[in-house]
Amino acid sequence: MNLIIPQGHRDADSILEGRFSTAWTELRDTLTDISPPLRASEPFTTGRRPDTPKRHKVTPKPPVYRMLPIDQSALNVEIDRRLALQGWRSQPYALQGVTGTKLPTFLQGDFAKESVFVEVEFGNQASLFRDLFKFQIAGQTSAGDVGILVVATDEVARFFDSGVATYEQAMRLMPYMRIGLSLPTAIVGLGLSLTDWERVERRYNEMQAVAEANGVRCRSFAEVRRQPRSDPDLGLES
Repeated sequence: MNLIIPQGHRDADSILEGRFSTAWTELRDTLTDISPPLRASEPFTTGRRPDTPKRHKVTPKPPVYRMLPIDQSALNVEIDRRLALQGWRSQPYALQGVTGTKLPTFLQGDFAKESVFVEVEFGNQASLFRDLFKFQIAGQTSAGDVGILVVATDEVARFFDSGVATYEQAMRLMPYMRIGLSLPTAIVGLGLSLTDWERVERRYNEMQAVAEANGVRCRSFAEVRRQPRSDPDLGLES
């Protein structure tokens, strides 16, 4: 995968490159080395969740669909597996530094190492705000000295599912992070390499062929990739 790493909140990028350079390099190398897992193109089903090939309705009348070839759940599992091999802790508690006890799961991050507290967010848009809350708690309780938020770019996320949080949304929250987030935090955008895009396009076309053979109208890969996106829930336009 390709990574987009802008200047971090409260100099997070400088902190990572200095005190936590080993962990920072491990995380970047791990993400770069992964190719996104793809969903199966068949068999064809309808009327049960999820329909296969997995698809999302983009217009109701007439119904037109886009295919969802990237399996974000499997991508999460692969990131978890690879980081565990390098000694990263999974599901760290944001308040463990204060209480020393296990706490409800909504106060857990995704990964941690050397006080680097990581959230990999492939969920819905509201999850971004929960991530920022957990970063603030982790910073205040010394569970983390720096945070990293990993999110897919909009161009990639539209091949995951509908309503997925994106790198662009996270970046548009940066002014609010300056107001209320004390933990230095870096945002990492996940894009795709040319080879990855070729794999995704081939699988999209295979899924589309199966769907259309069963009477389902679909948008082409090119149409989906270039479509504009708006974020009504956040009041933002991209």
